[in-house]
Amino acid sequence: MLKRTLLLTLAALACAAAAQIAQAQAQAKRRPQFAITYDDGPGQITGDLLAILERRKVKATFFMLGTSVRRYPELAKKVQDAGHLIANHTDSHKNWFKVGNTADREKVLASEVKKAEEAIVKATGFKPAILRMPNGYDRPWVREAVKKLGYRAANWSYGSDWSKTPEPKMTEEYRKAVRAGGVLLLHDGGGKSREKTLRITEAILDEAERLGLEAVRLDTLLAGPNTRQ
Repeated sequence: MLKRTLLLTLAALACAAAAQIAQAQAQAKRRPQFAITYDDGPGQITGDLLAILERRKVKATFFMLGTSVRRYPELAKKVQDAGHLIANHTDSHKNWFKVGNTADREKVLASEVKKAEEAIVKATGFKPAILRMPNGYDRPWVREAVKKLGYRAANWSYGSDWSKTPEPKMTEEYRKAVRAGGVLLLHDGGGKSREKTLRITEAILDEAERLGLEAVRLDTLLAGPNTRQ
């Protein structure tokens, strides 16, 4: 009888422990989320960036240019293989504040999107479903055209790494922009030195850890309850 009681007690304790673990895991999954996104790549720092994200155990989103993918197809494949989200950033980063005023703007946009898509699919086997226009260009006609092309348009809540702001101040501004539902923009390509992207990424992730936020892919964030742009 005593042995049976002991076994029942141990079984109850095991069940309670399992329930606590399950509850902790569920709470971890419900951590407030935000997304880090990178534009214009892949580029020369993309490999180093992937190493940082792997070490920090987080996922990000890479808005790739078709021209960059054709130049660095192996890096595009590494991004895909690492479990990050690849998204479309058009083929050649045209100035849409000019192109958007032309009569054939929708035709040009369709060509730019399709060329980038073809390059991404060829390099990675993945067909993207999210699109970000160069320079965040956003007009009603763009949203409608993007939808017809089978994409969801997405911009960002904060980004400034293209500005002339000194890096210490810029880093602090990125830290302040880390919040639930936020979408942060940095660059890992574009023909310029992007070394500061690596340092700012580390600072962003340090701040996210301090705040108890989880960095996730943009598709995960958009599907969640705390999206706010």
